[in-house]
Amino acid sequence: MNTRFQSLLPTVALLAISGTALSAAAEDGLTWTKRGTDDLAGVVTVGCGFTPGVGNQCDPYVGDMDCNARLPVLCFYDAGLPLPAHVVEPSVYYQWSGGIVGTTEPIEGFTFDHIDDANNYCVEQFGEGWRVAEHHDGWGWNFIAYGNVGDNANEANRRLWVDINNQPNGTCWDH
Repeated sequence: MNTRFQSLLPTVALLAISGTALSAAAEDGLTWTKRGTDDLAGVVTVGCGFTPGVGNQCDPYVGDMDCNARLPVLCFYDAGLPLPAHVVEPSVYYQWSGGIVGTTEPIEGFTFDHIDDANNYCVEQFGEGWRVAEHHDGWGWNFIAYGNVGDNANEANRRLWVDINNQPNGTCWDH
């Protein structure tokens, strides 16, 4: 073996270890935002967010927000409630979930090692039966539910941690 190469091995090994640590710190998780409310029905639409000409504001495949960010968790209670009479599902991408949503105080996505930890956090905040909202709670990309996710204009565009159960690289936590 070339002695010049041998002298580089400790440096290469250190870089490989550092690179792994840096990539873990840069991992992204899936976030959604408040899309709108229907105050008469007491419902909110939450979802990825879409800007014409730009596209989706979230990325369920590899995440879209650094897991070190402090964001509220979007929690969900699957109550099996019927669609309110005057609420319209505008497309397959905006389906009624039958549930109720609530948000927690901001917390780093890396706080949770596993989906069970994130779900338990929702239970601690809201009670039995609550869990992290999942990308497919409606059909996908957005859903409508009872509740709300903020009470002032500054919170209308706040990102919220959500789960996606079939994209292992899409969340800050493992499944």
